[in-house]
Amino acid sequence: MLRGLRRLHRFEKRILEIAKKNEKLVKIHQYGFSRKTSNGFRFPIYALSIGKPAALKKNPVGIVAGVHGLETIGVRILLDFLYHCLDNPDFFPELHKGKLGLLAMPMVNPGGVALRRRSNPAGVDLMRNSGVEAVRSMPFFGGHRASKHLPYFRGQGLEPESRTLYRFVFESFFHVKNSLVPVVDVHSGFGSVDHVWWPYAGTKDPCRDHQLFEAMGRFFKIQAGHSLLNFGPQSESYTTHGDLWDLFYDHYYKLHEREKAWKSKFLPLTLEVGTWSDLKESPGKIFDRKNIFNPDGERKRETIQRYRKFLRDLFRVALTKEKDWQVQ
Repeated sequence: MLRGLRRLHRFEKRILEIAKKNEKLVKIHQYGFSRKTSNGFRFPIYALSIGKPAALKKNPVGIVAGVHGLETIGVRILLDFLYHCLDNPDFFPELHKGKLGLLAMPMVNPGGVALRRRSNPAGVDLMRNSGVEAVRSMPFFGGHRASKHLPYFRGQGLEPESRTLYRFVFESFFHVKNSLVPVVDVHSGFGSVDHVWWPYAGTKDPCRDHQLFEAMGRFFKIQAGHSLLNFGPQSESYTTHGDLWDLFYDHYYKLHEREKAWKSKFLPLTLEVGTWSDLKESPGKIFDRKNIFNPDGERKRETIQRYRKFLRDLFRVALTKEKDWQVQ
């Protein structure tokens, strides 16, 4: 646990550094706590808001990471992006000029980071925890309730980390009017190709914004230069029970279904960083529960910095209207 605690403290130090970098533009918030460890520790879950108050209310965008405690490359990508945006105002001028507001939760599962495990301290895989039942899920890998001592355990109800993330998403994005609201969750480990997934994970039926997501995917892949990213619904890759973003997405539309004049769109996306590209050189990596989710040392810095432009371009979607994507 000591090594995990040191890594957790480094990330927390980085979060504080970002908060102090521009105190007029950046605010830090403690949103909740992790599930207790067996020793009785609970770790705080922080969020950062970057931007002017009006922009955070009118045109917010979001990024989260660290849902799985072993996937620390996602935390590093998020923190690098925030630091780069603040350190280079010309890179993302919309953020500094009050056109966009950025809300981030860098470590949803700090207990998992500290314990160096995928799950939270109670043994629950948070991305199997929402309670959503898949139409047909992959056996075992797609989530189960057999035992907390086995990976992909779904739990019996929403964990503290899941509730904290839900409150963050609800308060930050669910009531934004007349705007597209992209929110990206950074993960790693699935295959050797980078994926950008949209709902659903639990069914192959298309989500109600499927055409909009497809238009965005074509634009980013063909026109915006992000040709190495593979865009599609998560169910094209695999299906799972309990995906948190399936729950949030459906709750958003249930909240607004009777509002005929509601024009906003909540657009959750998962950036799944493929970290298995070096398995041919290091086949033993597949049995390493930590390194299977992270690039090797030589590629780590390049991987961390690779997604800056894509994240910026994705967040600029908030400055467009749905009709802008109908001709893509």
